[in-house]
Amino acid sequence: MADIALVTGAGSGLGAVIAERLAREGLTVAVNTRAHTGQAEAVAAAIRAGGGGAFAVTANVTDPSAVRRMFETVAAHGTLRVLVNNASYRPRQRLQTITEEDWHQVRSVTLDGAFRCVRCALPALIPGGRIVNILGRNALAGDAERVHLSAAKHGLLGLTLALAAALREDGVAVNAVSPGVDADGPELDRCRAEIASAVARLAFADAAEVTGTVVCVDCDGSVVTGATGW
Repeated sequence: MADIALVTGAGSGLGAVIAERLAREGLTVAVNTRAHTGQAEAVAAAIRAGGGGAFAVTANVTDPSAVRRMFETVAAHGTLRVLVNNASYRPRQRLQTITEEDWHQVRSVTLDGAFRCVRCALPALIPGGRIVNILGRNALAGDAERVHLSAAKHGLLGLTLALAAALREDGVAVNAVSPGVDADGPELDRCRAEIASAVARLAFADAAEVTGTVVCVDCDGSVVTGATGW
């Protein structure tokens, strides 16, 4: 059976680049998208055309039933070894315009969706699995135009650290990558590739040695690793 990496929100952008990189490392990649099945199929087809293994899985991470079905599909293709929680809802809004519904929608995708995926993934990941959560500048420094996303991403940071402590004895490594993206065009492509490289390193890191770590990638060639644990 194939060793599988599931990447949420991988139908385009950074998620697609992460999926492609993990496939180059020899993992079969489950390319998730909320609803744009054609995009996910295109990413998976490109990976297969390059000699890798990949398949598309459509599921809205805000829907517990859809998440469960997604993991059943993954299990039919092989053994889940890596979960990358990349899915996020990132509207730019002034604080005064954020409604209760806006707040809950952002949290439901970005934070609650990650937890739903972790909960379904654990039976396959124990022991020796890897979880990599994608943060961002707004998680660590705050973003005045994305207050709800900043809160949800900071919650994802807390989830990363707490899961690392809770799953250490089960042999599951839980880490995070915090991208600093401020680029366009070819520079954006290079930046995404740099972030995907950091994710790939964590996907194969020794679970006993690297867990509860936040790797900050500022896309200037520097990588800063945060202290392990709380």
